[in-house]
Amino acid sequence: MTTRSDGPRNVSAVLNALHERERDGTVIVSGVPGGRIHVRRGLVVSIDTPGAPGAESILLRSGRVTDAAWTAVRAVCRDEEGRLADELAARSLLTATEFEVVCAAAVFDAAFALALSSPESWEVAEPVPVPVSGPAFAPRRIAAETTRRLAVLGDLWMPASALAALRVRPAESVPSRLPPRYGTLLGAANERRTPRDLAFALGRGTYAVMLDLARMHALGLLRETPQGTDARPSTAPRSPAHGAETPVPVPAASLPRRTPGAHQLGGAERS
Repeated sequence: MTTRSDGPRNVSAVLNALHERERDGTVIVSGVPGGRIHVRRGLVVSIDTPGAPGAESILLRSGRVTDAAWTAVRAVCRDEEGRLADELAARSLLTATEFEVVCAAAVFDAAFALALSSPESWEVAEPVPVPVSGPAFAPRRIAAETTRRLAVLGDLWMPASALAALRVRPAESVPSRLPPRYGTLLGAANERRTPRDLAFALGRGTYAVMLDLARMHALGLLRETPQGTDARPSTAPRSPAHGAETPVPVPAASLPRRTPGAHQLGGAERS
């Protein structure tokens, strides 16, 4: 893999550069899982990635908001940024605070998911409308939290990148009394689903699912699927139900396109 010497070396660096210049834009990250990081005045307001459920997916899959109610709200708000929270509150579906909490959690979870693997490339494009967004965060705050989460999972069980690819099933003997979220996870763990699949199926964050799996493993509640098992491909949704328009990449004068290179959204930049 190569890096460029005339510009930011990784996704963290390009976000910091946008932050310093208070720029708007969309950072398109290619690879697996890949995604789009939406920036307003240098602050991250939303991240879309198939590696973690977004705020919309979490609200719908968890049952917090019905499909019909969400569709009606989106029809009124369309792509207007900042209006969705008010409309949800006006219809007594979610308070503005509840919506902001879900959006904030989705941003940090998506950043964590992007940090689980190295991208093929990244580029900066013009900003596109982001109607499902909440609070804005400085890139360094997101990076620090991502680094913390990676360390927590590594200390509890195994490197987060390895845990993300793991498929598990309930142990042969499981206590009858368990925290409800543990019981729900065990019911959904069918040795075919990865933590990301479980997150989409249950309407929970990918990191939250991985953290619970690590703790459940320590309690002897899980068994790992043997390597080489022929697992069915993931059936979890790969994109939001109301996906935004795919932005057209445009040159960024001060932020040149990156060729494949080093990446760690939540880690330190390489010197």
